[in-house]
Order: sequence, then structure tokens, then C-alpha cells
Amino acid sequence: MAFLNRFLVLMAVSAALPLSAAHAYLDAASVSIAFQALVGLCAAYIVTGRAYLQKIKNLFSRNKVESGSSETAD
Repeated sequence: MAFLNRFLVLMAVSAALPLSAAHAYLDAASVSIAFQALVGLCAAYIVTGRAYLQKIKNLFSRNKVESGSSETAD
């Protein structure tokens, strides 16, 4: 019920505020920066997901190899 009350208050406040035109535009540089940020965010999610997936795989694997350490047979 609290959600409904908050929603109604938000709708009443937004209806009471006057709307005006922004008189702005998006040039190529703005779109390029936004696209670059989106691609970077996706890349960060992929890299983070792979790191956590590798940690989970190492948790359940039989041979417990520490990440970052290299074992050599002498």
C-alpha cells in the first residue's frame, strides 16, 4: 500500500510541475561518448562475469590450482 501512496504522490507532483522545451540537441560527439560508455559497460560486465565464473569453476574442480600462480614440475 505504501508503494501506491508514493506512486500517487509522484504522479501529483509531476502533474503540477510546468513542462517546457529543452532547446537542446545531441551532436555526434555526445552520441559517440554515450555509445562508448555503453560498450565499456558491457565489456566490464563480461570480464567480471568471466572472472567470477572461473572462481566458481575452481571451487568445484578436483585439482585446486590457485589463480595467478604457475606450478612447474621439476
